[in-house]
Amino acid sequence: MPINTLSLREKKQATLKLKILDTFDENLKTKTLADISVKEVAKELEISEMTFFNYFGSKKEVLIYFIELWSLEMQMHIEGLEPLEAIYRIFEETAKTIEKNPNLFMEIVASMALYGMSKKDIPISRAERILRFGQDVPYEVGGFPNIVKPLLSKLNLTPKKQDFIYTALFNTCFATPLLIKCPEFSNLKERYFEHLDFILKEVR
Repeated sequence: MPINTLSLREKKQATLKLKILDTFDENLKTKTLADISVKEVAKELEISEMTFFNYFGSKKEVLIYFIELWSLEMQMHIEGLEPLEAIYRIFEETAKTIEKNPNLFMEIVASMALYGMSKKDIPISRAERILRFGQDVPYEVGGFPNIVKPLLSKLNLTPKKQDFIYTALFNTCFATPLLIKCPEFSNLKERYFEHLDFILKEVR
């Protein structure tokens, strides 16, 4: 197993970094990011605040780290799939992720609205990949554009049409879940697929 190839130090560092993320994830189920302090997270993990900042420069970087891990997970799910099938799979798996913790997703959208798409990458070590996914997933800088645009480039589309469809998919991915808390909102995967059927009908 790949985990046996990791040194004790690699395991320890990767485990703590992932625990920091998971602690934020759990806290965001009942609090906003603004209400979560580094001090209380550090206390919960029995580490110093300085140790936290050795891994993340800010609370916002924890959100970026989540997106990077999401990207790697999506790469695993779509490996070997045709472009259209891969796009549907991405949205299906993303729906599952969002429904586990809608508040975490809302914080990511809020951060994007306030600060734009992040230009900062949070490196993911081999140890982190193995501990999170059980295998050494090839590392690439992640994010929605890095996952979806290469898929669209494989379709027989003009550059203008590619750009239009990408924008529509981006809006669907990030705007549709904002309706989750509306009383009449139904299953997120079903909503996603309704939008995908409409957006991609010309290339199906």
